[in-house]
Amino acid sequence: MPVERYVLTLPELGLGDRAVVASVWLVERGGEVTAGDRLLEILAGEVTIDLPAPASGLLVETLVDEDEALMVGQPLAVIEAAGDAPMDPGT
Repeated sequence: MPVERYVLTLPELGLGDRAVVASVWLVERGGEVTAGDRLLEILAGEVTIDLPAPASGLLVETLVDEDEALMVGQPLAVIEAAGDAPMDPGT
């Protein structure tokens, strides 16, 4: 079965000019995730937001460190999934 790679990127959050920072990885590198699982906690000012895994599989790469400043569209993590469908963004 082919392995697919899904990249979690920082979405547009509609929070204006607030600085966004990676706060806490909620899953360790190499850990299994299910689409929609909380993967990364980010801070935007005093607002805490959990970013979900875009697909089920293994978290193979974390591309940012905790306390690192982030930009919209920036790749944050890579998940490898064996033929799994990505999470529906409308859910």
